[in-house]
Amino acid sequence: MNLIVSISKLSLFIFLACSMMAMGVGIQQKDIPKHIERKLKRDATRLAIRLEAQGEDLSLQKIEISQKKTKEIYNLLVSIYQSDLPEAATVFNCNIRAATSIAIDKFWVVYDKNADWANALLDDVYEVEGKVSDLIDEYDLFITDKKTWDDSHDMLTIESTTLYNIEALAQKFQGIDGIHKIITNNLDMAPDSDIDLSFKNGNWHISFIRKWSSLQDKKSHSWNFLIDQEGKVNLVDEKGDELPMWMQCELLLAEEKYSRN
Repeated sequence: MNLIVSISKLSLFIFLACSMMAMGVGIQQKDIPKHIERKLKRDATRLAIRLEAQGEDLSLQKIEISQKKTKEIYNLLVSIYQSDLPEAATVFNCNIRAATSIAIDKFWVVYDKNADWANALLDDVYEVEGKVSDLIDEYDLFITDKKTWDDSHDMLTIESTTLYNIEALAQKFQGIDGIHKIITNNLDMAPDSDIDLSFKNGNWHISFIRKWSSLQDKKSHSWNFLIDQEGKVNLVDEKGDELPMWMQCELLLAEEKYSRN
């Protein structure tokens, strides 16, 4: 069964890569501001993790993320950003991001203050020992903060310079003596939004989705694009609940475009 799933994933990735080559999507990255390039790369990374998982538990996937797949998705996002469609300008003004609940460079470890590997932390020295130290060295991680969790536990913030599938990486820390829990959900999540990506009938379909709640129920609004086999960006439709005035981001000044964290 695992072999069949692996072959299925490999076939999908080969198919996606070939489709990108056939489309001839070429991006002039020098035209992209650095802060936008960074955000698009992070969105592409999260979408690559989701695409590779195909609905399966992220913690069961590979820790390392396919750079080729990430680059392909990045190029798709850039092609929409660089298009002349006013709806494309709107979604970037609105700072619509791939779900930031997919952790890629940060997680939190709640641990027993008296754990053997955490002696230096008692003196606020960000050094650890044993298996925790080995993992930090192996994946080039670093401790950036320590906070009190409760009377007997503290919490470490651990970050990486390399983007990883953090759900899978966090599994390496599970079961280590003294570790109480691992938190991978982003604690400083952006306003509810997401990007959905799929490949159908030779075309890429990309939806930018804004979500919010009213007193009665949950609402959403989406901008749906298609990138055809020639690499042309087309608007399929814009649909969903009417955006509240405070969410109509096209009212932002052009120089503020996609500049928020």
